[in-house]
Amino acid sequence: MLGASRGCFILLLHLALLFPGVRVNKLRKGKLLDYKRLCVCAGNIISCSNVGLTNVTFDLPEYTAVLDLSFNSISELRAAWTIKDLKSLEKMLLNNNGLTFLSSEAFVHVPQLRYLDLSYNDLKLLDEFIFEPLEHLEVLLLFKNRISQIDRTAFSTMGALQKLYLSHNQISRLPLEVLKERSKQDSFKLLDVSSNKIKVLPVQELQGMRAWIKNSVYFHNNPLTCSCELYNLVAIWHLRGLGSASDFAGNHTCSESGKKNEKILDLNCTQVNILKKEAYLEQTLFLDCDTRQKYMNKSWVLPGNITEFPTNRSDVKDGGNYLSVGPLKVEDSGVYTCYATNGSFSDTLHISLVVYNYTKRGGLDDLKTAYTTLGACVISVVLILAYLYVTPRCCAYCSSGTMEKDDPGESLHSSTVSLPMSHGDRGAEAGAFVFRHGASQDIKDLQEQNGRLNPIGEEDEEWPKESRKT
Repeated sequence: MLGASRGCFILLLHLALLFPGVRVNKLRKGKLLDYKRLCVCAGNIISCSNVGLTNVTFDLPEYTAVLDLSFNSISELRAAWTIKDLKSLEKMLLNNNGLTFLSSEAFVHVPQLRYLDLSYNDLKLLDEFIFEPLEHLEVLLLFKNRISQIDRTAFSTMGALQKLYLSHNQISRLPLEVLKERSKQDSFKLLDVSSNKIKVLPVQELQGMRAWIKNSVYFHNNPLTCSCELYNLVAIWHLRGLGSASDFAGNHTCSESGKKNEKILDLNCTQVNILKKEAYLEQTLFLDCDTRQKYMNKSWVLPGNITEFPTNRSDVKDGGNYLSVGPLKVEDSGVYTCYATNGSFSDTLHISLVVYNYTKRGGLDDLKTAYTTLGACVISVVLILAYLYVTPRCCAYCSSGTMEKDDPGESLHSSTVSLPMSHGDRGAEAGAFVFRHGASQDIKDLQEQNGRLNPIGEEDEEWPKESRKT
């Protein structure tokens, strides 16, 4: 009996010595790892960097504030990586691990996490609500992965997010929802989507955002399609001194017609004058002091270095964010200056205002009147030319139904408009007319004068012999 027990023990010992890898792998996957033996502990900081970890399960102390798991071989992260809630953990490093999968429950035990580094991994997809438990996360590093798809709800629950690094991935669209959700927050500082595969930017939406938001959006080194809209965006940001544009001016490139990496600011587009405003008489204009930081003390100076505003014509709105000017007059033209400071930072905006010497509606009405007058003149000229050169033809029939073609009186009727009458009345009408006017003008002379009105109203007829004798 004793010999048999000893034989089993020796067999098990040989098996353990023959397969040490199975023993270690089973320890690391199925059993709790002894962090005190594998890691370096310094107060509430635990560093398990570069110790060959695969898929881990720890029993860490609850007071842990910083956990470094970088430079290992952790390919998946699930909820079981820790057996207890780590409510004091604020910083977690998982970079350079070859991560390919993140469970939706991977962060349920670290609700107070504020800094998470997932850079230099092999993540391809950010699924919906994947970071849902991280309501207090402020900094998220995801650069140098293979991310090509981002669900529009992936970051929706991260209300405290300040910095999001997504550069050097395969993203084809700018996650505009990140900016929209945080446009009302005070603390948002950075969205980096540089060096991706974005071809088109939401230009109109970006232009409509406040300067302190645009100052934090980095999109250089993307294969953008060249357009004058894109030029206007970059040029305006550059003129305003926004860091996202001015710091990487040489890296803002685009492609068109087979040309690659053409500098956006070198495109042949209309030059941008960002701070020029145009207005009309009687308008009320709101000038915007859109600074690169959100909360600043602002003051306005009117043209001619005037600091006292005219009564009922200029007023500061919303703590200096806007200056109301109007009803406008021509003398309101000039340069308006907004000075903004917050102790450590200052910003100055110069806005050039041009007021035209007519109302906006009046200008349009004057233009319509001019076109109407021009049209009337053209029509008048056409009618005059038609009267002079287009001769109306009048059909005249004598009582016998014939007309002498060589009658010299034919020219007399070239401008005659005759009234219709019965065939039988024509002869009598003619005879009566000749009797009344025979004393004042000879009928022969009347016929030889071209252009005179023939009172008969008909073409020349053969006069009856009786009438001629008379």
